[in-house]
Amino acid sequence: MADYQWREKMREVERSTKEESQVPERAKTLGFGCFTIGMLLVVLLFAFISFGLLSQRYWVAGGFSLIFTLGLAFISIQLMRADKLP
Repeated sequence: MADYQWREKMREVERSTKEESQVPERAKTLGFGCFTIGMLLVVLLFAFISFGLLSQRYWVAGGFSLIFTLGLAFISIQLMRADKLP
């Protein structure tokens, strides 16, 4: 038998994410701050990995990880500079 209470809860969550008034501004700010800190940690991790690979003369793997690091850094900077996120 289907769990109709679970379906109703999922519908409420779906409705609350579509309407901006349902999600408090503080929750949005806190969530984006956690996301930014996480992205910064990932960028630092990959920068460390790429530096290690390049210092050990693994040019191809180091180059790919450096490109990935620069891409993540660019995306993070653009997200932080954005006026307003939906």
